[in-house]
Amino acid sequence: MSKNGSEREFIFTLYQKENISILEKELNLKLAGIVLEPKYVGLKLDMYGIERESNAEVFVENVLSKSDTSHQTRLLRLIKSLNKGIVIYQAIGFKNKHIRELRNAVSGKEVNLFFVQINSDLIAPLQKLNSQIHKLKIFENLKVLNEIPNPIKLLEDISIIRPIKGDKVFNEKVDWDFSKRGDVNNYLLEQLRLRIPYYLPFQRHKSNIDTLRLLQFGGGKSGISLVLSINSRNRALVELRFSENSPVIYHAIKEKEQIARDRIGKELMFIDGKHTIAFHFTPYPDVRETVDRLVTITERFIQAFSNFTYYYDKREMWEQHKNGL
Repeated sequence: MSKNGSEREFIFTLYQKENISILEKELNLKLAGIVLEPKYVGLKLDMYGIERESNAEVFVENVLSKSDTSHQTRLLRLIKSLNKGIVIYQAIGFKNKHIRELRNAVSGKEVNLFFVQINSDLIAPLQKLNSQIHKLKIFENLKVLNEIPNPIKLLEDISIIRPIKGDKVFNEKVDWDFSKRGDVNNYLLEQLRLRIPYYLPFQRHKSNIDTLRLLQFGGGKSGISLVLSINSRNRALVELRFSENSPVIYHAIKEKEQIARDRIGKELMFIDGKHTIAFHFTPYPDVRETVDRLVTITERFIQAFSNFTYYYDKREMWEQHKNGL
């Protein structure tokens, strides 16, 4: 997991998800159902999926440095919870002590352990993506990582790889039951990822999605959230909410209220008492039609407000996104 506000490891993991064949080829696996940052036994994993041929669960942990105590503790806790599965540990290098501990931890279990070395030449472009590229431009610039040959290497001599058989079968969702909140929310999230893949908060897994009335995502700086709902008290909504710590950004955007309303729609509201920018409309009988409009409005919010919400005090970054207010 990334540290100190850096998203380098998340960017690397997203790059692997979007170029999953690189991991599959190097490890001789066939992966499906990839999700980023799901929770498992109280841990937030970097990546999770299913290996199609063995039906085994796959757990991926990444660290853009040499193996360290923090990641070691997490992996030992993960392995302790497993009876079977595939654990992939990717790092720039591995300490001998950590290798021994992890190999001992999987002893006697139907757990395969892959040690994968990350090419250190990836660090510089990842750092540039993290610190010098506008948040809305990172996704389209992931391709710069393809310029690094041999991005990962399986360390076969220290890995433990045996024939195993899991019991998890991946079935791609094709039939939606919109009478179920979980299906409604998952369909919305699927459409957000398809149509707005460059908004990185949408790429992260959402927990408890079957019960959530509101889907909440990071909206930029700390204290700013983007909230969506297909039907909350008979309203579909997109809201950008500012906590007590970020009202200055709300008021800066409000100075452009009419321009924002022209860009997004006449229904756009600035709710001063709640420091919230909101767009509400009555849901359509057809859930797909409601989602289509909701995603369209959401993208208008992201395009219009992200310069303020991410870079209010770093105006030079606005030059990279000229579609903002």
